[in-house]
Amino acid sequence: MKSKISIFIKSLQNNKLATMNFLILLFSIFWLKEINYLFYDINDSPDFNKYIIYFDHFFSNEITNKEHGLMYYYLHSFNYSFFYSDLNNFNLFIHKSVLQVNFYIFIFGIVGYYHLLKFFNFSLNVIFPTLVFLNFFPPSISMRMVYKPEILAFALLPWIIYLLEKYLKTKTLFYLILLIPILVSTLTIKGNVLVIVCVYIFFSYFKVLISISKKQFFIISIISFISFFALSYENNLSNGKSILEIQSGAVIEDSYNFKAPFSIIYRADMYNLLTSPIKHDHANSFIGITLLETTGDYFDLYWDNDATDYFKERKEIFTFVQSNEIKGPEFNKSSSNFIIYQQRMTDVYLYQTIGIIISIFLFYFLIVNTIKNKKYRKFLLAVFVGMAVLLFHSISGIPKNNFDPSVGDTFKPLYYSFVFTLSFTILIAVQLSEKYKRVIYLGIYCLLIVFILGFPKNQEFSPSIDMVEKIESSVFCSVEKTIYFNSQDIDLINCGNNNLANTDTGNELYKNNFYHKPVNLLFILLNTLSVILLVFEKKLSKYRLFTFIFKK
Repeated sequence: MKSKISIFIKSLQNNKLATMNFLILLFSIFWLKEINYLFYDINDSPDFNKYIIYFDHFFSNEITNKEHGLMYYYLHSFNYSFFYSDLNNFNLFIHKSVLQVNFYIFIFGIVGYYHLLKFFNFSLNVIFPTLVFLNFFPPSISMRMVYKPEILAFALLPWIIYLLEKYLKTKTLFYLILLIPILVSTLTIKGNVLVIVCVYIFFSYFKVLISISKKQFFIISIISFISFFALSYENNLSNGKSILEIQSGAVIEDSYNFKAPFSIIYRADMYNLLTSPIKHDHANSFIGITLLETTGDYFDLYWDNDATDYFKERKEIFTFVQSNEIKGPEFNKSSSNFIIYQQRMTDVYLYQTIGIIISIFLFYFLIVNTIKNKKYRKFLLAVFVGMAVLLFHSISGIPKNNFDPSVGDTFKPLYYSFVFTLSFTILIAVQLSEKYKRVIYLGIYCLLIVFILGFPKNQEFSPSIDMVEKIESSVFCSVEKTIYFNSQDIDLINCGNNNLANTDTGNELYKNNFYHKPVNLLFILLNTLSVILLVFEKKLSKYRLFTFIFKK
C-alpha cells in the first residue's frame, strides 16, 4: 500500500500541473462537503420522513414495508450507531451522520472513476479536472444531500465498468469473479437501479457473455444467482416486500395514478422555459424538467429550498432596473453590483436562466460526441438509457402507474443520476483530452455552479441557530468560526460534539441494540476486498499466488 501511494506521490511531484489540479480537486471536494453540511439540513430533504423507517429498522427490527435494498441504509445506521447513538440532539447528529456516509460513498465512486479514466489512458492532467467537474455537477451534489440510495449505485457503477473492461482486455476470468459482489450489490439497491443497470450492461457488454466458454458461463451464473438470491432474501425478510413491489407512486398516492402522454417525450416550450422556469409549470415536458434540473433545482428541494441557508441572503450581483433609454450595464460601487437596464420590466430568473443555458451546452456537446466518438459512445449513451427507462415506466405504467401530471417529478435526474454522471464524466474527459485549453471553461463552469448554489452571501448574512450547532460539531470548527463570526462572537463558539448535548429524548430508540444484517455485511466486505485487489493489483502480482489468480 505504501508503495502504491509513493508511486502516486512521485507522479505528482514530476508533474506540477497535475499536482495543482489534484490539490484543487482535494480542496473542492472538502469545501463542498462542508458547504452541504452547514447550509443544508437532511431533515428537510425530500422523502426523509418516508425512508427514516429504514433507520428505525436496524434498532427495532420491525418490518419496513418498503422495497429498497438494505445495504445503503445499513451503512448509515451502522455509522450513527457507532459514532452518535450516545449523544442527544438527534436532528443535528442524524444530519451529520447521513452527510458523512454519503461523502464516504461519493469518495468510493470518485476513486472508481479515477481508475476507470486511468485505464482509458487519460492523463492525470485530464483526470483531476474531470473529477472537479464531477464534484460540482449538480446531479452529483444533490445525491450527496439526500437520504436516497442512488448514490450507492453511483459509487459502484465505475467499478463494474472497470472490471468488465479489464476482462475484455485480458480475458481473465478472475475479474468477472470480482465483479459478482459489486454487481449483485448494485442490482439489489432499488428497482430503478436494477432495470437501468441491467439494460445498460446487457446492451453495452453483451460480448462478454459470448466471449466466455459454457463452463465459465455456468460457474459465473451459479455464483451470481446464489449471491443475488441470498442478498435479496435477507432484504425481503426485513422489508416484507420484494424489490419489484414498488411502494411509491399510485400505490400510496392517488395523484400518481396516471400514465404520462407520449407527447411528453418531445414537448418543449423554450420561450416559456426561459421566461417562466417555475416549479410545476413544465410538468408536461420531459425535456424542460431535464434541462432545468441538470444545472439547477427546478423542484426547490436542495439549494433553492427556502428553508435552507443556501437560499438565504444571496448577494444580488445583478440588479435589473427599468429605463426608457437604452443603456449599457453599470457597476454600482456602493452596493458592489451591476445595474442592468431594461426597457420593459419583466421577471428575471437569473439562476434558472444560467442553469438552462449551461444544460443546453452540455447536452449539445454530449449529443455531438455521441455521434462522432465511436470509442466512448457506449458511455455517452448511458444517460439516454436512464431516460428511456424512466419514460417507458411513466408512459406504460409498468409495473405501476407513477405519474402526477401536475408535478412531473417522476422525471427527476436523481432517479438515474448514476448513469447521468457516467456520461458527462466521460464527456468532459474526452473534451479536455482533445483540447486542454477547455479547462478554462471548466473553471468558469465551477464558478457559475457556486453562484447557482447561492453564493456569495450578503454582508448581513449571519448563521442560524442550527448552523451554529453544525459549526460547533464540525471537524473544521476552528476555521469555520473565524469565517462566519466576528471577533466578538468567536469566543462564544465551543467546538466539539459533547458541547451540543440537550434534553432531547426523541432518539431513545437509537440507543437500543443494533441489528446487523450478516449477508449485507458480507457483501460490503466482499466489495471492499474486490476494490482493494484491483487497486493494488500490480503490487500483489509480485506474489506467486496472485500472479496465478490474475493471469491464469
